[in-house]
Amino acid sequence: MEGIEIVMPENSVIKRNPVLEARCVKLRSQQEARDYRKMTKGVDNMTASLFNQMNRQLIAIGQFIISIFAGFLFGFRGVEWMVGNLDFGFRLLLGVMCALVIALAEIYFLAKKLNEELSVPETVQLGGPPKFVDDKTYDYDKKKIKVGGKEHQD
Repeated sequence: MEGIEIVMPENSVIKRNPVLEARCVKLRSQQEARDYRKMTKGVDNMTASLFNQMNRQLIAIGQFIISIFAGFLFGFRGVEWMVGNLDFGFRLLLGVMCALVIALAEIYFLAKKLNEELSVPETVQLGGPPKFVDDKTYDYDKKKIKVGGKEHQD
């Protein structure tokens, strides 16, 4: 057995059809694109809405600062232009008072605006049509809905 050489037959290599290979590459790329869109479906919308919300808040804060500054200038310079020469301390006091009044009003409206963006109605259940807490047709203690005077079990 020492001098015997064993020759194994080689498998024949069948070349793939180039049309089939091109179709497989196309299908793989389509599947990868589908998977990528599925993974990043919520990311783009969420990022855009966060930037829009941040821009609205920055604009509101910028308007707040500009209006306070304009109120101070009105009290400091505007009253002097209307009345005549005034003492520097009195002009400064008028400017600060006007700015303070405008700041209080602006804080109220700024808080109201920012609260509207953050408010989401509270729901009683998850899934299905939302039933809001202030909905008068739902009896939360008995878990029944009143429709046309009749009660239906939820």
